[in-house]
Amino acid sequence: MTLAEKLREEGLKEGLEKGLEKGKVAALAKTALKLLSRKFGPLPEEFKSKISKLDLVTLEIIIDGISDYESLDDVKKYIK
Repeated sequence: MTLAEKLREEGLKEGLEKGLEKGKVAALAKTALKLLSRKFGPLPEEFKSKISKLDLVTLEIIIDGISDYESLDDVKKYIK
């Protein structure tokens, strides 16, 4: 395998991993929004936008805590 082929293969792997990560983040954001909407009703657009921009770990924390939240104020501490 030539150096160019090795570099191309590494680039493809890296691109695939990044794509999978983005897909996972998007799915978790969608899940968080769905669960929060079920619990609190329609969400403000600004809130939806901010949730959609969060990282994987923060989204997981939010989803794990949904049953404990009493209001959207409890979630806002995770949103910048």
